[in-house]
Amino acid sequence: MKPESPTERPAAVHPSVARRLAAMVYEALIVAAILLAAGLLYSLAAGGIVEGGLRLAFQAYLVAVLGLYFVWCWRRGRTLAMRAWHLRVVREDGRPLSTGQAALRFVLAALTLGTGSLGLIAVWKAPYSWGAWAAVAAGLLTVAWAWFDRDGQFLHDRLARTRLVLVKEARKPRAAA
Repeated sequence: MKPESPTERPAAVHPSVARRLAAMVYEALIVAAILLAAGLLYSLAAGGIVEGGLRLAFQAYLVAVLGLYFVWCWRRGRTLAMRAWHLRVVREDGRPLSTGQAALRFVLAALTLGTGSLGLIAVWKAPYSWGAWAAVAAGLLTVAWAWFDRDGQFLHDRLARTRLVLVKEARKPRAAA
């Protein structure tokens, strides 16, 4: 049996923006746990105090840890949060992401959603900072984009030529008692 061509594939079901945002909240909890564990390892290796040049190295290390996590998961189609919410990330033609495409998606998501998240923290501390509000706007733009996009995709997905699709999981039959 030959594989389906992209033109023969059934139309993908695109998840709602609400489902995507719920998955992002769940993902934030997972990311927090990953960053805490990675931070502990770095702190132990650095002797407990992270300041000066070590602080910049620490921040780069945390970004690299997140990059590895997301690229590794997206190459396989989904993160733990995406699995829980029945989401999968694929290329525009429906095939799995390459490592380069997953890395591009990470960079674009970090520039939009990551910047927006950091902007929210900055606004909390300095509500009159134009720079903080500009960062929040970057995050809001990628989410708002989904309401106008023909497939309901976030801006970083459109730019990376990826898309999120809703996956119907096959249920395993229950064993008779």
